[in-house]
Amino acid sequence: MTDSHAKTPPKKPSSKPSALSSSKPGGAPPDSRFSGLLVFMGGMVLVAVLSGLSFEPGARIFVEGEIAGHDVTAPRDLLIEDQESTLARRDMVAQSQPPIFDLAQMPFAQMARRIVSLLDVIASATPETTPQVQNLVAEELNIRIPAGMWTEWNRQSFQNIVVLEVVPWLEEIYQKGVLADRRFASDITSGMIVRDLTTDNEQLHLSPADFPDLDGVMRALDLHLRVNLNLPVTARRAVEELLAPLLRPNLTLNQETTQARLTSAVLAVDPVFYQIKKGEIIVRKAERVTAEQQQKMQAFFAGQDGGYDWDRFSGVLIISLIFSLGIFNATGKPARQLTTKDALLLATVVLTFAAMAKFVALYRFPLSRELLTMTPDIFVYSLPVAGAAGVLALFFPLLTCVFSGALLAFLCAQMLQAGFDVFLFYLMSAVGCALLLRDAQTRADILRAGLPLLGLLLGTWAALNLLDFQSFSWLAAGAVFSAAGALLSILLLLAFSPVVEYLFGYTSRFKLLEMMSLEQPLLQSLMVNAPGTYHHCLIVANMAEAGAKAVGANPLLAKVAALYHDIGKIKNPHYFIENQFGCENRHDKLAPSMSALILIAHVKKGAELATEHKLGPEITDLIQQHHGTRLIVYFYQKALKMCEEKGTECVREDDFRYPGPKPQSKEAGIILLADAIEASSRTLVDPTPSRVRNHIQNQVRTVFNEGQLDESDLSLKDLNILSETFQRILTGIFHQRIDYPKPEIHAASKPSKSEPTKTLPPRPVPAH
Repeated sequence: MTDSHAKTPPKKPSSKPSALSSSKPGGAPPDSRFSGLLVFMGGMVLVAVLSGLSFEPGARIFVEGEIAGHDVTAPRDLLIEDQESTLARRDMVAQSQPPIFDLAQMPFAQMARRIVSLLDVIASATPETTPQVQNLVAEELNIRIPAGMWTEWNRQSFQNIVVLEVVPWLEEIYQKGVLADRRFASDITSGMIVRDLTTDNEQLHLSPADFPDLDGVMRALDLHLRVNLNLPVTARRAVEELLAPLLRPNLTLNQETTQARLTSAVLAVDPVFYQIKKGEIIVRKAERVTAEQQQKMQAFFAGQDGGYDWDRFSGVLIISLIFSLGIFNATGKPARQLTTKDALLLATVVLTFAAMAKFVALYRFPLSRELLTMTPDIFVYSLPVAGAAGVLALFFPLLTCVFSGALLAFLCAQMLQAGFDVFLFYLMSAVGCALLLRDAQTRADILRAGLPLLGLLLGTWAALNLLDFQSFSWLAAGAVFSAAGALLSILLLLAFSPVVEYLFGYTSRFKLLEMMSLEQPLLQSLMVNAPGTYHHCLIVANMAEAGAKAVGANPLLAKVAALYHDIGKIKNPHYFIENQFGCENRHDKLAPSMSALILIAHVKKGAELATEHKLGPEITDLIQQHHGTRLIVYFYQKALKMCEEKGTECVREDDFRYPGPKPQSKEAGIILLADAIEASSRTLVDPTPSRVRNHIQNQVRTVFNEGQLDESDLSLKDLNILSETFQRILTGIFHQRIDYPKPEIHAASKPSKSEPTKTLPPRPVPAH
């Protein structure tokens, strides 16, 4: 009567939903997941609202000249600009900013064209037009031209000297730059920036003496004419009289650009600030208030009339919603996605610790006046954020705990209005605690995690203190509060994990260990009412535990679920052959369809008993999945045979299938395989190791071909490992013993012919 021997591939199961397969167990249906996301986002809205509230008490602002009626202390840290120091630094920068001079080649080009043009006009004069041309040139140069000078200008040799010797020499001078008057640049001590308008290149010159002015050019020209060209005095005067009116500077100060550069440099100077620490006295009682003290009080207390910080609310809300999406997509697999209950727990933990951080920000709990002055914010390092992440690590996957811990660290730092160091401390503590507790199996494991957690917090605090070392007293005080945070986190884990289990109905690893106790009512009832099933569950539990360890699944969950997977047989134990012990088989008097209904019902009844005894959704889901949608082959074939004999309509295959769903996790797939293999192995006549191995491989191949493991995440490699593991266990169960010699039976002890010999019933074969 076993349902595990399918000779032919089964037909495709009906797509008609049943009461047990309407949703994916162990995971969240789309509507539940969406509602869970909405619940969590609603909690984040409340946290954002809390972050924008300000509980700092208001204070009276004393004006200049008034006598202070009480001490006024700074409610928070504040940076105040030192205007005198800032102004002095900006004046220094302004004085050292070099002016901008534009170097243009256009003035020389224009001057050269005028020189050549005037020489052409002079050369074109005839005796009749000389007076008119002379007047025209005089007007152009704005000078009086003596007769001898005009004669010198008319000479061809003179014009050749000017065009071929003097103009090229001037071009070389003008390429470097010529000032109008050096006296205007004599007061420049910061150097000057020369900007070539042709190429837009800029060059810094430390001294204006590098550039000649117009007078300097004329002196250099006279020297050049006298020394290099060896011209007589009349020729030199003629050249100078002709060129002096035409010379123009090509290096000029750019006032607009200079002022813009000066303004930009001044604005680039950072203001000089001095810091007022929280708790520092601004003005003492009975002291006359100065203007500076009034400004400080206005900076602290002006506008603190109960206004709401909408900017902080908006920022916290947006980042929290982004974290929400990350948390709800961290698991990735549909079977492990978060439900509404999960979202409610996450939102409760986050909101509770955010409110706790806000409370700490309000009071800070100084231990003494000296400690308040020395370390006003040191108490925040004792906030047990690590404990919150540890509580979540007992019920959620690691990646979800990492995202939640990062969100907790961010929100607590925002509530405290703390800096990056506090956020990093909380983040390291939360993620570290989640890593330490991901494999915790007992309460003692939590206690053993306390020492590594303490080392992590102390190491993080020491590293953060080294980044901005203040004093050894600060280091010691922070170490004390960090150690207090580690201790509070461990106490919080021990105190609140049972509360979370009870209020939210979670099945933690500790509850699983408690469920393994043979004193549990369900196991007691199974042992008394269905001893054959109880023995079967024990063997399947050992097989499932070993298989889960071998393939990296959860061995504790697999073992506990295997212990309870057949508790539905408590209702009608004698309809299952392992509990009949050689008695009459009740299925002989039932129709195959009725027998199939009784076998199928044990899954539904098992789920109902698990819910009634609060075994948790994880165990309930695995009970529902431990047969998948497999076909009850024995009764299905019996029904087909009866239909053929009677010539009636063929039976429906769907009526002989378990409702499922198929295994949704590795643990469920392992239990299905272990259950089928252990039950069918009882039919082996001579269970030698080779026969056991072949039997296991056939069963695994059959289940795999039926498609029952398609949604369980078990790979082909995992199936090979499971086959070897199950073979090792079953071989140990079916080990052979030596034949012991029979004791001699004395005549006095021989039974009489009238007394029947008692024999043990044959070994039963279970039906599932």
